[in-house]
Amino acid sequence: METQLARPPRATGPMELRDFGPTGRRLGTEDDCYDGSPWELHRGELWEQMGSKDIHGILMALLAALFRTHARPGVTVMADVYCDLTDDTGASLRAPDVALVGDLVKPKNEVYRGTPILAVEVRGTQSKRYLEEKVKLYLEHDWPNTWIVHAERQEVEVLRPGTGSVVYRPGTSVPLVAELDHHGLTTLPVNALFDPTEARRCNDGWVAAQAATQAATQATAQAVLRVLASRGFALPKRARQKILQAPNPIALIGPAATAPTVEAFLKSLT
Repeated sequence: METQLARPPRATGPMELRDFGPTGRRLGTEDDCYDGSPWELHRGELWEQMGSKDIHGILMALLAALFRTHARPGVTVMADVYCDLTDDTGASLRAPDVALVGDLVKPKNEVYRGTPILAVEVRGTQSKRYLEEKVKLYLEHDWPNTWIVHAERQEVEVLRPGTGSVVYRPGTSVPLVAELDHHGLTTLPVNALFDPTEARRCNDGWVAAQAATQAATQATAQAVLRVLASRGFALPKRARQKILQAPNPIALIGPAATAPTVEAFLKSLT
């Protein structure tokens, strides 16, 4: 009985017959990089991917979940998906642990050809050189934001092209890119990247708290409108909208109850 291949044969030839590149690694092509492949392509050479298991995999999952919760509509969170970094020095397909992208065209399990908004690498099982070479390539291609999450030290290192790295330690918060402010979160406590309980507070807990705050704000705005209506004050449509959109409508309750005229109340809206 013939054994069926799990995937079609690749055109690059047997691994043991490949020539070696300048750093002593086997040469490869994009055909060697596919879903489930153990390889990444770095300037024409094959680098073995570090396994996403144990603490490395746990941190990847925490980050991806947080990003998916807070990403704006139209922004996609990818985990372990190949990104094209090919340039004049050779073909490169590297897979960030987590990447945030805003221009996804093809399905996210295919090679991504754009520039991520944010790329994250978890320093868990990777060697220092492996990670440094990977991040260096991101910076050379002007990827605007790269995080290195250091599992052992529980720190987050933020790198941007042309600037020095900034390290955020436990007890501090990492500024988030604007594309992650869908629910109003602008910074992320470093502890939330390593502690599942803290992660939940910044994930579902944050969204629930924001929803409760918004509901209370709307209830207060409606109360202001009811007070004005009970006093017989007819409001222009624009004034009603300003009350409903006011960030702190509780400050309008006093003027709504005491203003001698509707005109006097409207001055409190300016």
